[in-house]
Amino acid sequence: MQVDFSVTFLWSLANNLSFWIAALLTNSVLTRRKSKGYTFFGWVLFAILHFIFCIVSYSFNIADDNTNFLSALVLAPVAATLLYTDERAARVFTAIMSELIANVTTFFFCGTTLSLIDNTPNPYNFRTIGIFLCIKAFWFIVLFFAYRLLVRRTLQEVIAILGKQLKNYVPIPVYCYLAFMIINWLTNTLGILPGTPNTRIYFIVFYLIICSVFVILYYEIFSTALWSSRALKTEAELNVASNIQRDMLPNIFPAFPDRSEFDIYATMDPAKEVGGDFYDFFMIDKTHLAIVIADVSGKGVPAALFMVIAKTIIRNQAQSSLSPAEIFTRANEQLCENNGEGLFVTAYLGILDLKSGVLTYANAGHNPPLIQQNGGRFEWLKLRPGFVLAGMEGMRYKEFQVTLSPGDSLFMYTDGVTEATNAALELYGDKRLEDALNAEDAKGLAPDQLLPLIKSKVDLFVASAPQADDITMLELQFHAYMQEPKEAQS
Repeated sequence: MQVDFSVTFLWSLANNLSFWIAALLTNSVLTRRKSKGYTFFGWVLFAILHFIFCIVSYSFNIADDNTNFLSALVLAPVAATLLYTDERAARVFTAIMSELIANVTTFFFCGTTLSLIDNTPNPYNFRTIGIFLCIKAFWFIVLFFAYRLLVRRTLQEVIAILGKQLKNYVPIPVYCYLAFMIINWLTNTLGILPGTPNTRIYFIVFYLIICSVFVILYYEIFSTALWSSRALKTEAELNVASNIQRDMLPNIFPAFPDRSEFDIYATMDPAKEVGGDFYDFFMIDKTHLAIVIADVSGKGVPAALFMVIAKTIIRNQAQSSLSPAEIFTRANEQLCENNGEGLFVTAYLGILDLKSGVLTYANAGHNPPLIQQNGGRFEWLKLRPGFVLAGMEGMRYKEFQVTLSPGDSLFMYTDGVTEATNAALELYGDKRLEDALNAEDAKGLAPDQLLPLIKSKVDLFVASAPQADDITMLELQFHAYMQEPKEAQS
């Protein structure tokens, strides 16, 4: 269909307006490479190029929108790629989404509005297109402010988090755009046009249905990208939290390179990014070493936060007392305060006198350790455990003693070891742990060799089954009694 050049010019201008709204939407989201003036001049050049394509195409057939759509699909992403500094996938995704929004809005709001207020038999005339251009300008102003208010920050959040991974989502708006082109071609071929009395009602109903589908697609595109980005953000934050938690635990070995009386090593493998297990060891004074291993109920972030609190309180209390029972009693009272989530901690605390080898210890509902004495087997250091920490106010804890001789070892762990489960739902169990510690390949190993060996045996047992709980182990080897300084002896 051919018409006067003035009509072609005005119709090209009306369609070029969609390119401009896409430019404004893109500019409101992305980061400019240079100044506002440079960016504006760049979009002007691409808009002029798009306008030329429209004029040439509509001069041959004013009802054929394919060149308009295809040129916009190519030019908008190219302009965004050249004028902004974000990830390439973000620039392409934003530009195509903006073009899609602009064109769907044209038909959803502008075309239906024209159908309601204009009844010209042939909509391709100067007056009708002039009205359409005014309608389009009005709805695009509304769209622009609605976009900035409701969509822009969400899209910026998606871009900031997904980055290069946004390339996986670029095909979605491209396919939607091409589908819209096909729908537009079909309606033009069938003569279903806005403003035409015979087809007006069909145009309104058809595009209300089709554009409603596209609104749903918009929602799916944004929600999918948004939830994916938030999931990645959460994962990144959990990785940071995991690093912070790992750094809170002693992780530089040898831990006491200037001490020859003992050797100590520990590992913690959380079931999730962060966990509730923790261990600690520190010198209370020059002659007393404190060792702690504990397990907070639950998993994940809540357990990790409570773990930080419990570790801090126990360490602070240990700095002012040499009695494990008193340390646990005081820590229990503090942990019970404001414990609205009802979390609790199982813990084992020992204080070793390096001069005498006497280990004074208390157990707050934790798994019993294994002890190796006089070069013999690892055996259970069993006792009746006290109540868990943070479980009930007013609890009192008992303490016990065992004397370590040079060459003795103490192995401590959390229930993630013995309750490790394979695909057949069998537990690793106490017996397998005891056998692993007393196996030939474990004899005479230093702590930093023994713990990885035990972990490898647990992993071999579990095989492909997912890790259900945090796995934490600590071994203390006592080598020699602490000698009095020569000055003190004399």
